[in-house]
Amino acid sequence: MEAIPELGLSYSYFYFTQFRPTFIFYSTADICGTPMAFRPKFSTGVWVFGAGVERFAPMGYKPQKSTIEIIREASKVKGLEGLEMHYPTEVNEENVKAVKEALEEAGLKAVGIPPVLSQEATWANGALASLDESTRRRAVERVKRSIDVARELGAQIIIIWPGREGFDFPFTTNYVRMWDNYVNSLAEVADYGRDLKIAIEYKIEDPSSYLLHGSAGRVLATILELRSRGINNVGINVEFAHAKLAREYVPETIALIARYKALYHLHYNDIFTNVDLDLFPASVNFLEHAELLYWLHELNYDGWLGLDLFPRYMDAASMVQESINNVLALYAKLEKVGWAKIKEVVESHDPLRAQQLIRELFLT
Repeated sequence: MEAIPELGLSYSYFYFTQFRPTFIFYSTADICGTPMAFRPKFSTGVWVFGAGVERFAPMGYKPQKSTIEIIREASKVKGLEGLEMHYPTEVNEENVKAVKEALEEAGLKAVGIPPVLSQEATWANGALASLDESTRRRAVERVKRSIDVARELGAQIIIIWPGREGFDFPFTTNYVRMWDNYVNSLAEVADYGRDLKIAIEYKIEDPSSYLLHGSAGRVLATILELRSRGINNVGINVEFAHAKLAREYVPETIALIARYKALYHLHYNDIFTNVDLDLFPASVNFLEHAELLYWLHELNYDGWLGLDLFPRYMDAASMVQESINNVLALYAKLEKVGWAKIKEVVESHDPLRAQQLIRELFLT
């Protein structure tokens, strides 16, 4: 138990339980029946502490730091317990031992390893779904190497963001072969990493104009196909901003995913317009974040809230700290009103009572 003096809050953390693969649907009682209660548990990405490179600032706003320097800086953030890092740009075979030692010294856990499959010319026309077999094989091998590094660090999640698995122009792609290649690649890497969770992060577009996994439903369709092949360790990483770009209401989305026991990870942030700028969580879509926290509590989510942020010109550690403060303050509001009372209002299906609840939570 650790305190956040600025908020007068204290919180404890719970760790992942073993994923139990299944093919069937679940009732609310099945999903919510586990004894472990949800409490916010925070990780963030090494990339959050980067130079702040963007389209209009290609040199970045700040100096680039090494992964070891970033681990030491991140350790100063109160309430932060874990880090995620890209393979091979932030962690790789050459620095993995030093990274492991630095994490241990900082008291931080390695949470997730996303292999880079979009930010190099090699992947311009796809990676795991590439129609060029040599390129597809290189992508599969990269994911396998990220699994090896994750094992060495003790990380439990491989986050696959298929940012180049799609297409840009009409009449340029054999869609059937592309989907076949993609699902076959996922099956191979998931089989290689059966002791880990493979979490697919969906996004509707960018950098490719159309991405294969543009919504939660498309990922679930892939997961069900993989389960029919005996592959039971593939789930979803829901990023709040990406779900909003897909015109999803995030609390309902996680409830759907939880029915399939596929909610493996969350990337927590916010979005202002239709531009994916990875803002402070609960800084714009305030009520949606409040209901999201309620449903994470109701579903007994025992995973991480991964703060996927883009500080740009801001101090990264300060942005991570304020993001944690936002979430904990919002969580405390919900807890003060009482989970049972909120549930009673939700189950009443009464918009008038919902408005009264919102006023009690935030306007009085």
